[in-house]
Amino acid sequence: MSSRTSTAICVALVALFVGVFAGPCSAQAQDSIPRNSDAELMFEQGLAAFEQGKYQRAAERFRLVNDYALNRKTTAALVMQGKALLQLGRFQESIDVLTTLLDRYPQTSYQQEAERVLDVARTQLQKQGQRVDTLRIGVALPMTDEAVSLTQAMFNGIRLAVEEQNGLQRRYLPPPGLQASVDSFGIASTSRVYGDSLAEAEGRTTVTTQTDTVRVDSLQVVTEQQGRPSRVAKMHFRQVKTGPESARAAVDSLVQMDDVDVILGPLFSEKARAAGAAAENARIPLIAPLATAESVSAGQDYVFQANPTIPLRGRIMARFASDGLLTESVSVIYERGERYSKRMAAAFMDEAQRQGLETPFSLELSNPRQWSQLPEAVEADSSISDSLFASTETFYLPISGQNATGKIQDALTGFERLNTTARLLGNSSWHNLTVVEKASAFTTTYATDFNVQTGRPEVQDFIRQYRLLTGDTPSTLSVRGMRLAYTGYDIARFLLETTNSSSPPPSPKELREAPTYEGLGVRIDFEGSNVNQAMFIQRYRNNQIERVR
Repeated sequence: MSSRTSTAICVALVALFVGVFAGPCSAQAQDSIPRNSDAELMFEQGLAAFEQGKYQRAAERFRLVNDYALNRKTTAALVMQGKALLQLGRFQESIDVLTTLLDRYPQTSYQQEAERVLDVARTQLQKQGQRVDTLRIGVALPMTDEAVSLTQAMFNGIRLAVEEQNGLQRRYLPPPGLQASVDSFGIASTSRVYGDSLAEAEGRTTVTTQTDTVRVDSLQVVTEQQGRPSRVAKMHFRQVKTGPESARAAVDSLVQMDDVDVILGPLFSEKARAAGAAAENARIPLIAPLATAESVSAGQDYVFQANPTIPLRGRIMARFASDGLLTESVSVIYERGERYSKRMAAAFMDEAQRQGLETPFSLELSNPRQWSQLPEAVEADSSISDSLFASTETFYLPISGQNATGKIQDALTGFERLNTTARLLGNSSWHNLTVVEKASAFTTTYATDFNVQTGRPEVQDFIRQYRLLTGDTPSTLSVRGMRLAYTGYDIARFLLETTNSSSPPPSPKELREAPTYEGLGVRIDFEGSNVNQAMFIQRYRNNQIERVR
C-alpha cells in the first residue's frame, strides 16, 4: 500500500478510533453482557499494538477476542479488527468483518462507526480497481408537469425493488399497548443506509424520498432493515427535461458523476433514442421502459427496449397463429388512418409469409366508422370473393388509436353479421373488454405487453408495500401510472435477478441471454436481441379471459 493511501486512511480513521471508547451504550445493556478477563486482555493487547502501528498483530488479537463467547469486548473488537485490516490494505477482509458485525449485532452502538469504516474500505477497494459488490442503477426520467405523476409511479416501483434487494421492508406499527418496545428493531431508509443519490444534477431533490416513519390512515409505518444482502443496489436519479439534449445530459451525468452500471429510462422513444446514443458511447447498458420505435435500439449493442416495438407485436401474433394455433390461413383487416394498426398488420403479414401461412386477403378500412360496417366493407371490395372469405380460418384485427375499445365492439358486431365461426386475433387493445360474451363467441385471442393478476400473492405483497410507501395503492393511479409502477418494479427486479450472482455490472450479452423473467405485470425475454420478445397470450372463452401463454 502506498504512503499516500496509508496517510489518507489514517486521517479518515482518527475520529473512528476514538469512537471505540466513546460509543453510546446503556448501563442496563452493558450489565446484561458477561465479562471475560481473557477476552479483555486480548482486546487491550490489540489496542496497544494498533497504537504502535503493529496492525497485523492488532488484527490477530482482535480476532482472538471473538473466539470467546459473547462478552463486553465482542463488538468493539470486531470494529477494531476491521480498522486494523483496513490499515493493512486488506480492504475486502475489513468489509467482511464489519458486515459480520452489523449482521450479528444490528443494535450495536457502533453501527454508525462501522458504516463509516465500511465506506472507507469500499472507497479504497474501488481505487485499487476492484469492484465492490454493488449495482448502481441510474434512473433518468422526466419531471415536467405532465409527466411528474408518471415519473413518481415508476420511481416508486424501482425503489421498492431496490429496497427489497437491500433487505428493507415496511410494516404497520401496532397500536399503542400492543407493542412491547419500538427499540426491538432497526429503522433505516435506502438512501441513508446505502448512500443513494436521489438528487438531480443541479443538486435539487425532485423525487419524493421516503422518511423512516410515516403515517397511513393514522397508523404508523416503519421501515426496517432485515438482514444485510450479499449484493447491494443503489439508485441515482437525474431529471430529463424538455428536448433530446436533456436526455443525453442526464446519461452523461449519471455515467461521469455516479459511475452507474446500468440506466433505466427515459420513458418514450424520442428521448430514449438520444439517451441511448449517449449510453452506447459510454458502453453502459440502458433499458428504455416504454419506447416502441425500432430506431431506439437498432444497430446498438448497449441499448435495450423492455416494451416490444409496434412491428414486433404483429410478428409475435403471427408466430403464435402458426405455432400455437396451428392455423393455416389468416386474413388481415386494419385501419388506414392508424399508423400503429397499419404497421402491426404489415409486420403480421410479413411474418405469416415467413411461417408459411396463407393470407387469403387483407382489407384496409378507409376510416374508423367502417369497423361497424364490416359486412358492407367486405362486400364492396371486389378482390374478396366468397371463396376467399370462406377459406379464412382466422382474422387478425390490430385495432389501435383513439376509442380503440369502441372500434373493437363495432368490429365484433360486424363479425356477428358476417356469420362466420372463424377465430379472431387481436392486439393489446383487446385486453379486458366489457363485451366478454361477444369476444368469447369467436374465441378471440390476443397478445398484450402488460397484465397484472391481482390474486397472485406476490402482487398482493407489492400492493401492500406500495401503499406503505405512498399511502395509495397502484389501482388509485391513472391507467398509465399504474402500469409504470409495476413496470418500474419488474425491470429493476429483472436487472437484479440477472446480475445478482456476479459482481461485475451487467453486460449486453448477459441481458440478451437472461432467462425469461415473469414479472408482476411485465414479462421480459430479449431472446438474443435488444428488444423484449415476450408478451402474454390470452383468449376469451366461456365468457372469461384465460391465459394461454
